[in-house]
Amino acid sequence: MIRQPWFGVLALSTIGMLSPVATAAQTLVLPLRTVGVSDTTAAVVQSLLEGELESRGIVLFPASQRAADLPIGDAACDDAVCAAAAGESHGASQVIYGSLSRLGDKIIFRIRALRSGDTAPSYMDQLTSTTEEDLDAVVRRAADGFAAGRGNADHATVETVTREETFEPRRRANRRGVGLRAGFLFPVADSYGAVDRLTSLRLAFKYESRDYLLESTPLLGITWRGETVDWTILDLFGARIFGLGDVSTYVGVGLGVHALNVEKHIPDAPYEYDSSISQTMTTLTADVGLGLIALRTYDLSIIVDVRYHYVWADFNAIGGDGAHGVMLTFGTSR
Repeated sequence: MIRQPWFGVLALSTIGMLSPVATAAQTLVLPLRTVGVSDTTAAVVQSLLEGELESRGIVLFPASQRAADLPIGDAACDDAVCAAAAGESHGASQVIYGSLSRLGDKIIFRIRALRSGDTAPSYMDQLTSTTEEDLDAVVRRAADGFAAGRGNADHATVETVTREETFEPRRRANRRGVGLRAGFLFPVADSYGAVDRLTSLRLAFKYESRDYLLESTPLLGITWRGETVDWTILDLFGARIFGLGDVSTYVGVGLGVHALNVEKHIPDAPYEYDSSISQTMTTLTADVGLGLIALRTYDLSIIVDVRYHYVWADFNAIGGDGAHGVMLTFGTSR
């Protein structure tokens, strides 16, 4: 019974000691200074910025605890001195401040971050939009840069490309295109008539969304070495894309219908007999592969692709070694 009051005092003291720490770990976002931009637009941009920062794990100072008399509009804080003062009065660990300025058709978003006790910003960036509708992409990119600890103006993703950076108002969520792929197929286990390598060339039609890739090759694909030919009647390949930046990877599977003529050389055959035998067949094929897409936010992408290609046929007439191997291709796609 005697210990309970002491325990309560200890608990309250502990909470009191932790409260400043929790407050000190918070980031204060100040209203943006406006030049030629409406206060409503600035308030929306500030709200979007706060939401993007919170989604990236940044702990923000609660809006209910911010001073009600923080200046707004063209009187809002846009320098390190007033930002430091605001951060100290609120007990914030760092302050984010900046401005929205209109210059002709451009809206310039200037953002800075100042840590408690510092006199110079720890993070700064400047991004440009040609429309107010594009400011959400600009804010998203600024939040990416702040979370990464570096300026992010030149680091676009498929979700943060602005009108100024494309020929179109915004990169399409779903992009269609066509590309050429070239490379080699390396047979395994004496398949494809025991040749060591085949050359591959195909035209691929691509449908790309934010997270998925669908590729097809109708009739316009061929892999060959001498009389051994693997001709594509129809290929379909679907993949999951990982990443949103200019360089993204993917993993996928595919099915196809191929017509093959596989020739096998017969060593030491008598002179009066043919030195090779062949078998022709149209059958189902399957692929499992992974790849890399570079320059993804541009009009022309570069694709590098590695797949295991399997043909559902044994080719018993020429030894039963089948037709399968590893295919490496690369090329471009619009």
